[in-house]
Amino acid sequence: MKFLFLYLLIINYLAFSMFAFDKEQAIKNKRRVSEKNLLSLCFFGGTLGAWIAMKKLRHKISKDSFKLKFYAILAIQVALFFIVFKR
Repeated sequence: MKFLFLYLLIINYLAFSMFAFDKEQAIKNKRRVSEKNLLSLCFFGGTLGAWIAMKKLRHKISKDSFKLKFYAILAIQVALFFIVFKR
């Protein structure tokens, strides 16, 4: 359980950091982080960090296609959580 907590802490920190970096790059009109990479971090457990970054930094909040994919990943994670920890 300690490993899982540490993993989630790290992946969420990375997700937040990548969203922040992408926002900074967008402001500077420089090369951006791909949506595929941002969503991959979410898929592998960084959903909370990504969600906080989206809200706090107001990044990726107006792109409906991105939000749809993000919330689909979140729904799958919530469902898996309840399936695994139902016992």
